[in-house]
Amino acid sequence: MKTFILVFLTLVCIEKLNAQQTWKSAKDEDGIKVFVSEVSNSEYFAFKAVMSVKTTEAEIIKKLKDVPKYPEWFAFTASTRLISQSENEQSFFMETDYPWPFSNECMNYQMVFEKLQGNGMKISIDGRSSNAQCELSLKKASGYISLEPENGTIKMTYYFHSEPSQNIPPWLINPRIHEMPFQTFKALRKKLNS
Repeated sequence: MKTFILVFLTLVCIEKLNAQQTWKSAKDEDGIKVFVSEVSNSEYFAFKAVMSVKTTEAEIIKKLKDVPKYPEWFAFTASTRLISQSENEQSFFMETDYPWPFSNECMNYQMVFEKLQGNGMKISIDGRSSNAQCELSLKKASGYISLEPENGTIKMTYYFHSEPSQNIPPWLINPRIHEMPFQTFKALRKKLNS
């Protein structure tokens, strides 16, 4: 019972945090909408991307669990490695590709697949820099993906916020942050429809 209450309160806090953010449209193209928002206590923006795709929840989960193939569709991903996987959880290593003159950064991620009451699914993404085997690891990274059935399609929402460990100016990242989820969704949709 204590665990249930703790999980419930955590989810409520996350939802309130997201509700307090002021989202601004950054890109609306090819059926994909991307919004950005300031995050308290951070100089780096968060993003939220939304698209509807004609597929099944099972097919999307299949792609999300195929970690070795992430570099084929997950934008700015240099390499990945599956650490562990079960029906409802997986851990993996991901190296993010940064443009010159900056170095790539990595992180170990914990992804939890949670079936929602009624329909839909929420996949939480929690970055953990400890034990990440690379020269530079991200300072922080977390977010979620939600899947909601909607008129014969699946509405996907991808929320994420991260901070690099390198001294990369926010004015360099923030105006371009929307490209990552846009390119990711575009490539994922192509994979799902192929």
